[in-house]
Amino acid sequence: MQPLHDWIERLRAQLRLPLPGEEAQYRMAPSYRPKLSREEILSYNPRAGGVLVLLYPKSNELHIAFTKRKEYPGVHSGQMSFPGGKKEECDSSLTHTALREASEEIGIDISTVDILGTLSEVYIPPSNFLVLPTVGFTSLSVPFGKPNDEVDEIIEIPLSFFLKSESVCLQKEIRLFNGHKTVVPAYVYGSYVIWGATAIILSEFTYIAAQIAENR
Repeated sequence: MQPLHDWIERLRAQLRLPLPGEEAQYRMAPSYRPKLSREEILSYNPRAGGVLVLLYPKSNELHIAFTKRKEYPGVHSGQMSFPGGKKEECDSSLTHTALREASEEIGIDISTVDILGTLSEVYIPPSNFLVLPTVGFTSLSVPFGKPNDEVDEIIEIPLSFFLKSESVCLQKEIRLFNGHKTVVPAYVYGSYVIWGATAIILSEFTYIAAQIAENR
């Protein structure tokens, strides 16, 4: 990878350009996911949410922070996700939502996070959320405090892992919260399976990251 500062600045510049959107997102979307227009999505009166794609250096390479949710009786029980959640009245923007939730969930000091830009919105049908992903960078190699009681585990994965084609499993069988099984595209990192909205967000992000590598 290019020198860290140079790569981060290239990413910042790339995020200011038109985003690839569904072209990149749907590479990791389940086959049963409906393609809805923005007007159709808004007709469902979705809840607004924000998540943080947090980049940071560790062991001489960039990592991305994920959370593994605790088991609970709900549609996203036990899933891998980015730190984030529902927009509250106190939030001035969805980027503020992402930072506040990340502070609560994984204990980051938001004053250390450099906001690089945002990705395309993602609609999550099972929970009726319309989520805006914010991309941030911190120079801290261990940016975390104590996770809150919603988080079972903080998982740190090198960015380079997601840029390898062999990291993608297009036919991964997973068990849904209701006990049913389905087959989805997923990133498989050891025992961790990233699918659904988190994989869709990653798909667009890695598409952009690959463009930076190609244009170096």
